[in-house]
Amino acid sequence: MKASVIIPVWNGREYLPTCLEALLAQGYPDLEIIAVDNASTDGSADLVAERYPQVRLIRNWSNLGFAGGCNMGLRAAQGEVLVLLNQDTRVLPGWLQALVEALRRPEVGIAGCKILYPDGQTIQHAGGWIEWPLGLAHHYGQGEPDEGQWDTPREVEYVTGAAMAFRRELLERVGLLDEGFWPGYFEDTDFCLRAREAGYKVWYVPDAVLIHAETTSTHDVIAVSTAYERGRLRFVLKHMPPSRFLAEFFPAEKQRLLSLITQGSEVDPFRVAYLEAIPMAARILPQRWQAEEQVVEMVLRTLQSLYHLPIREAESREGPNRVADLPSLKEFEFRSAVPVIGGLIAWGRSLWYNIAARWAIRYLMQQQEAINQRQEAINQRHERYIRSLERRLSEEISSLAQEIARLTREVNQRG
Repeated sequence: MKASVIIPVWNGREYLPTCLEALLAQGYPDLEIIAVDNASTDGSADLVAERYPQVRLIRNWSNLGFAGGCNMGLRAAQGEVLVLLNQDTRVLPGWLQALVEALRRPEVGIAGCKILYPDGQTIQHAGGWIEWPLGLAHHYGQGEPDEGQWDTPREVEYVTGAAMAFRRELLERVGLLDEGFWPGYFEDTDFCLRAREAGYKVWYVPDAVLIHAETTSTHDVIAVSTAYERGRLRFVLKHMPPSRFLAEFFPAEKQRLLSLITQGSEVDPFRVAYLEAIPMAARILPQRWQAEEQVVEMVLRTLQSLYHLPIREAESREGPNRVADLPSLKEFEFRSAVPVIGGLIAWGRSLWYNIAARWAIRYLMQQQEAINQRQEAINQRHERYIRSLERRLSEEISSLAQEIARLTREVNQRG
């Protein structure tokens, strides 16, 4: 079967030679390679064009995200077997043939790989499973030494889009990847669950092995966390009925968030994700679940309450909540309780302090003040961003509410 491998590219110049050369070395007799560049700024597209003329290059003029880049390649692909592959991977010999053989079974809709960390000895992925009701995605075997314990082919809930193969027949049946997961995270899990809903199996293929660097397109931890949480919420809204969302997801998510707050963990990515999930829910619930207006409103209110929860918790706790509110460093005043000569002892200590330490303490005080000022500026910028996002989403929610009401009236009129 002709195979088309689609590689979404974004600032991957450092990794592309390793990825493409290992792919070309597969020796598969009928192979098409498509690199879809998402407006890279590091010369990735030019490198592919100049050094790999046998690779079909598609240049996007903006970053369409993982799903958007993959979909561009899928629309252009001619193969019967379609494979998505990350730019920061190195496939091992026999990888593609193993995937194709797995897809010869008509009940198998999607085939995934054994993926190792860059050391080549530690498992990163041996198939995946979903932790409900939170919708958290987990990999089997992650972090374990590869000693053959995950060498049995089997059905799994999902496989990662870092390396995922499927037949054209499946694509025609379930459609392209959902670009609403921009920039990434959970579009692969969503695609696998859609395939399972259509009656196909998702299959883990341990003979298809590759090395994956993982998350090399961005090193911004907050951005990655925000994208993950946003994708998770979209995934949950699509695959959990509203009744379960309200009865199961909301209390579990609230408890998880409270735990993170208690631990002092960063929760801003969650807040942004909850806010951005509100218009998502307003669109998804009526379309996916034919949810009534009152149900949609209840889900929107739960998302809104989760967004406000960290603020309410911060206001309810006693003690300082911001760096700027912490007690400031102060210069130490020396005293002595020794009779008669106590003043002399205190004066001597003060003199030594002036010689040895005062300059250092004053420097630390200046540094603390500078840190407090920077933290206050960060807090103000964050609050301005949140207020701007709230206003924009409030307008969008109002528009969506009117649309939902109109659609509800139309459904009721049709009986």
